[in-house]
Amino acid sequence: MPPKKEPELEGPVPDEATLYDKVKSKFRKPRLTRKQALSARPIRNPALKWEELDGGEIRIVLPRRDDRVGKVLSVLFYVPKSRPINLDIVGANVWKRCDGQHTVDDIVDALVEEHRLHRREAEVSLTEFLKMLGKRNMVAFLVPNDVLRSEKAGDQPAPEAEQPPPPKRQGSAKQAPSKRTKGRKRDDR
Repeated sequence: MPPKKEPELEGPVPDEATLYDKVKSKFRKPRLTRKQALSARPIRNPALKWEELDGGEIRIVLPRRDDRVGKVLSVLFYVPKSRPINLDIVGANVWKRCDGQHTVDDIVDALVEEHRLHRREAEVSLTEFLKMLGKRNMVAFLVPNDVLRSEKAGDQPAPEAEQPPPPKRQGSAKQAPSKRTKGRKRDDR
């Protein structure tokens, strides 16, 4: 039998790296810039049941997965039908504000004001907490279209002017002689 001839491809053949990048980018979740993330509006999953407890805490009840994986795991292992998660006062305040009306920036401002935190500290803690809630499908994020369009169109804010380097410190420690004068006597002319 003669060897099979492979069909010829029409047009340019993309190299493997380009093809991989195209496939990878289709399945990758879009990354948000800091501006987009702060203007996003977190919204609670309406399928979750939650109640406010005494002392300002909140209990969220997560149901067991009802897909094939959840059913197989429940047969193999004991998996309860639901699992409660308790949020402390700070988490409860954030959870109440995840209503689709408040932006992440609004929630950061409220945390700074109510709990006397530095803005950066509140922003980092809140984004980590919201990421965790998002991974568990407890919240979703609504990003305004105008913010997405402005970022795609390249309406980036103007870069800040470069600041001059800080002045060199005048120390009392002796400096090593430079290479030009090392080993030579100084010539006073």
